Amino acid sequence: MTPAARLLPLATALATSAATVGAQEKVPAPPIVVGAVSSLTGLGASDAGVQAARMVFDSVNAAGGIQGRRIEYRVIDDQMSPTQAQRAATELIEDPRTVALAGGSSALECGVNQARYAQAGLFNLPGAGGDPACFSSTHIAPLNAGPYVATATALSFAHQVLRHQRLCVVSPALPGMTEAFEKAVRDWTQRNKASAPSLDMYQLGEPLAPLVQKVAARQCQAVIYTGPGGPAIEWVLASRPAMPNVPVVMLTPVYTTQAAQALAGAGDGLYAMAEFDPWSSGSMQIMGWRRLLIARQIEPSSLSQGGYLAAQALVHTLQGMRGPITRASVAQALQTMAPWRSGMMDQPFRVGADGRHQLNRSALPMKLEAGKWRIAHTQWIRE
Repeated sequence: MTPAARLLPLATALATSAATVGAQEKVPAPPIVVGAVSSLTGLGASDAGVQAARMVFDSVNAAGGIQGRRIEYRVIDDQMSPTQAQRAATELIEDPRTVALAGGSSALECGVNQARYAQAGLFNLPGAGGDPACFSSTHIAPLNAGPYVATATALSFAHQVLRHQRLCVVSPALPGMTEAFEKAVRDWTQRNKASAPSLDMYQLGEPLAPLVQKVAARQCQAVIYTGPGGPAIEWVLASRPAMPNVPVVMLTPVYTTQAAQALAGAGDGLYAMAEFDPWSSGSMQIMGWRRLLIARQIEPSSLSQGGYLAAQALVHTLQGMRGPITRASVAQALQTMAPWRSGMMDQPFRVGADGRHQLNRSALPMKLEAGKWRIAHTQWIRE
């Protein structure tokens, strides 16, 4: 056999090996699946939070991903239905590639799915939690302060900053939230050794005139309204003629451009509690977030801030991992994370083991002036 003939099998083997290596190098790494169960349709639903979270994940992917793996963001609509919320969570839980949930916004899914997330060892970081279970679960840690802490901060603002003693709370009787609002008012009264505010609950859709008369008869010095944006606007417009000079302090969902436009002619003394660095301000802390929102044509709001921050907190944790990224390893990393600070939040955020989370408990009061939201108080109100 000639020397050339003897070398032919070796050359063929080397070529085959090189082709195999090349083929292996071209196989993309499996994605890191992050999920969200969020209310995208139904009364008061919004996709702002998950849109903002998606833009964070897209930015990470454009920069090379995490450990060379892209993030696949799977958002499932719970349609504001407990049955659909359970189905959505089941779909994400049963996909072993799902390492965590982040950025969702729902009024009911925490209560429906909290036990199932814990059993599956799957952590959920909502951008905006609503029902009480969001704030008392081992495997759920929202980025927003939520309606109950926000009610307390609104009471503290009216009492300590506006210097009013006779406070009235008006709250829609939202499913699963009534007792939590009652507890929030009761706990605030005990902590502050203050006169107990009155609390009037009502069913959405019922005539407001009798309720307005009842609250006006209490001679309130300030009214705290705990409902979402649409009902809050209805309350202000209905109650203003009977209580024209009584300040109304509303919660974060009212801090929107739409609410500002709708309430522009309602007079002075309208406030809303911002749970993050105010999106309507010129703060340098929000410039990166604002640029991304403008590029994606997403409406600035507290909802989009929450989704953005939830995604950032998860990405921060993933980028700090030095090993396989799985559901179990991500759960471990979240439970042992150091407090994470964002310039858009007053205090650092931390997920803890056994539900010992360090959650958002601050708000900054905003005041409506000439149809624009402006900062009403320079210091965060903390609870």
